[in-house]
Amino acid sequence: MPTSLYRNRTSPERFPLRPFAGRSFVRTLGMPGDSARVRFRRFLLTCALCLLAAGPLHGEVRWNASFTENYRSEADGADVAFQVQSPPEVEGVELYPLVVVLNGGPRVSPADKFPFFQVRPSLNKIWGYRTLSTYDAMQVIAFMKQNYPIDPNRVYLVGSSAGGSGAMHLASCFPDEFAAVLPLIAAGNNYPLVNFTNLPVAFHHGDRDWVSSVCNVRVQTQRLQALGCPTLLQEYAGAGHSVPGSHEPLMAWLFAQRRNPAPRSLRHECESPSLGRSYWLQIQEFENPHQRASVEAQIASDVATIRPRNITAFSLALHLLPDVKSIRIGDQQLPARENYRLDAGRWQIADVPQKRSTRPYEAGGAANLYQGEPLLIVYGTGGDHPAQFQAAAQKLAAYGGPIHTPMPRRFAVVADDALTRDQQARCNLILLGTPQENRITAALLPRLPVSLKGQVLAAGDRLPVRLEDQVMGLLHPHPDHPQRLVYVLAPFTDEAGLTLFGENPQTFLPGSDGFDRVSQPDLVVQDLQHRIARQMQFGKDWRWLDLPGSNRPIPSRFADRVPLAHACMALMLGQSHVDFALWWGPADKGMWGVDFNPLLAFDPDSYTLADFRTQHRLCETMLGSVSGAELKEIWNRWGSTQELLSHPQIALETLNDDALYRLHLPMDLYIKLGQRQKNLGDPKPGPAFAAEELIPRIFEQKEPR
Repeated sequence: MPTSLYRNRTSPERFPLRPFAGRSFVRTLGMPGDSARVRFRRFLLTCALCLLAAGPLHGEVRWNASFTENYRSEADGADVAFQVQSPPEVEGVELYPLVVVLNGGPRVSPADKFPFFQVRPSLNKIWGYRTLSTYDAMQVIAFMKQNYPIDPNRVYLVGSSAGGSGAMHLASCFPDEFAAVLPLIAAGNNYPLVNFTNLPVAFHHGDRDWVSSVCNVRVQTQRLQALGCPTLLQEYAGAGHSVPGSHEPLMAWLFAQRRNPAPRSLRHECESPSLGRSYWLQIQEFENPHQRASVEAQIASDVATIRPRNITAFSLALHLLPDVKSIRIGDQQLPARENYRLDAGRWQIADVPQKRSTRPYEAGGAANLYQGEPLLIVYGTGGDHPAQFQAAAQKLAAYGGPIHTPMPRRFAVVADDALTRDQQARCNLILLGTPQENRITAALLPRLPVSLKGQVLAAGDRLPVRLEDQVMGLLHPHPDHPQRLVYVLAPFTDEAGLTLFGENPQTFLPGSDGFDRVSQPDLVVQDLQHRIARQMQFGKDWRWLDLPGSNRPIPSRFADRVPLAHACMALMLGQSHVDFALWWGPADKGMWGVDFNPLLAFDPDSYTLADFRTQHRLCETMLGSVSGAELKEIWNRWGSTQELLSHPQIALETLNDDALYRLHLPMDLYIKLGQRQKNLGDPKPGPAFAAEELIPRIFEQKEPR
C-alpha cells in the first residue's frame, strides 16, 4: 500500500514485525562443513527466531481466557495495559471478530455461539473519548490485528453511556476501521455524521433514561437517516439508563455486519488531515486549515468522480481500485494515479508527498500535544516559586486533556535545568513558567514569532497586549527540532494567582479536549477566570493569519457569557420561529464536572473582532415541545435561579398550562432538561449556526446607554 495514503494514521503498520537478528536465514540454517547435529541445532534456532519475529502465532493464543495485554505507548514510552477476553478455539475458523468496548458494553461474553475477541482500552478517562483516549483505543486495535487472528473486516465498536458517545466519535474519525457501531444509551454529538455513510449504527436506548435522555438519540438518528446512513434505533419502553433483556440479539445484528474495504461511493469530513482517510481516499492537505474539509466520491464503470471541498491534495489507494482507469474532478478528467494536487486552480498528478523539514501545520492548538507523540512537561526552577511550578507540572502530567478525571498513568516531568538535548529532539514539550522562571522558555521565546518586552506581548500586526495577571499559551514547532512542538504555558501572575493557576493548570490548554479543533488558538492570552484577551491562529505555513477587525473591540457587555447567550438565542429564534430559545445561565453548574456551555468570556479592553474571527464552531441544536405546565416547572426550577436563560424572557403569568410551546435549544442542553424525568415532545433536528453568524449581533450593535 502506498505510504502516502497512510501517513499520520494509527494503523497496524505502526507495529511492524520484528526483524531477524544476527545472521541471514541461509547462514542460520548452516555453513559448509557443519555436522548434522550442528545443522539441526541451527534449524531449531531458526525456528525460534521465526517465532520471536512473527509475534504470537494462532497456536499460542490463550483460548477461552481473560488476561492482560500491553502495547508500547509512544506518548510516554511506557507499556499500556488493556484487558482481553478470548473465545474458545473453533475448528475450521482462522480469523475471528474483534469487539472493542469503550465502557460497559453488551452482556455477552465470547463463547461457542459468538466466538470473538473482546478488548477494553484502559485510558478511558477523557471526556468524549477524544485526544489521548482516541490514540489508546486505536493502538489497542492495531496491536490485536498484529498479534492475534483478527478478521480486519469484522472489527466492531461498542460502548455504554459515555462509552456509547465515545464510540460514535471514534468511529467518525476512523470509519474505515470498523464494520459496525453499537452505542448503548448514548449517541453524543459534535462529530461528522456523513462519515457513517458506509458504517452501520444501531442505537439502543430506554425511553425513561434521565441520565442521558433519549431525545438526543432520536435527533441524531433522524440526522443520520436523512443523510442516507444505515442507522437503527431500538427504544425500550419504561427502561432507564440501561438496555434490559438478553443482549444476544444485539450481538447477532453486530456480527451480521461486515466491513467493505472498497465501497463504490464514500463521503468524508474532517478537521485535520490526520483524520482524512476514508477507505480508498486520503485527504492530504487543506486549503484553509481552520475550516473543515470534505469529499464525496463515486465509482462508475472505470471512472472515479471526486468532489473535494477545502482540499488542495489527496491520495488514492489504487490497490483497492483495480478497475479504475481515470478520475474526474469538476471539468477535468485525469489518469488514475496515487497522488493529486491543486495548482493554480487546476488539479495535477503529483509525486509522493515528501517529509518537510518543519512539521505540517494542523489546527487544534493544544490538541496536537495529545495525539500519541512523546510528551514531556518541563517546569521552571527560576524565580521564587519552583515548588509551585513543580506541583503544577505533576498535576498537568496526570491529564490527557483538560477535563474529567486524571488518567491512571502520567507523562514524564523534568526540571528545566535537567532537560537534555536528546529529550528536546525526541519529545513535544510543555514549558511551564515565564522566561524569568523557565530557562528553556527564556532560550526559545526570542526565536518564536512573538515579541515580549517586560510584560507586554506583540504578535503579527496586532496591537500589543499586557500580560499582567494573565496566562499566555503559545504553540509552535521547536526552533531546533521542527518536527517537534513546544507549548509555552506562562502565568504572569502574583503568588496568589499562581496558586489559583496551579489548582487546574490543564484548563489553560485550549483545544486539549479534542473538540472543535478548527477554532482553537495557537496563541491565547487569558486571565485566571478564563476571560480571553487575545486569540490568534497560524496559517498552514506557520505564519500568523491577518484577520480583519483588529481595530474593532468587542462591546464591554460581553465581558461575561450572558449577553453572548442572548445573541445566540436571538439568532436561533430567527432561524426556527419557535416560541422560546433556551441556553445555559450564569448559575449553571454543569454535569459530571463538565461545563457544557461552549461560550467564551472576553476581556473588552483587548479582545477584538479579529480575535472573534478565529471561532469556527458549528453549534448543533434541536427542537422540541413542552406543555405550558411543563414550561412553568422548568422555569421555576432553573430559570428563577439563573441556571437557564430564555429568549424572549419567559413570563409565567402568560403561559397556558394546556398549550404546547415549541423550544429551540443547543444539543447538550437536553442533559439538563432530562433531570426533570420527562422527555421533550416531538424532538427534531434544529438548524445549526456558525460563530460568524453572530458577528452582526455582537459587533454591529451599539452599546446600550
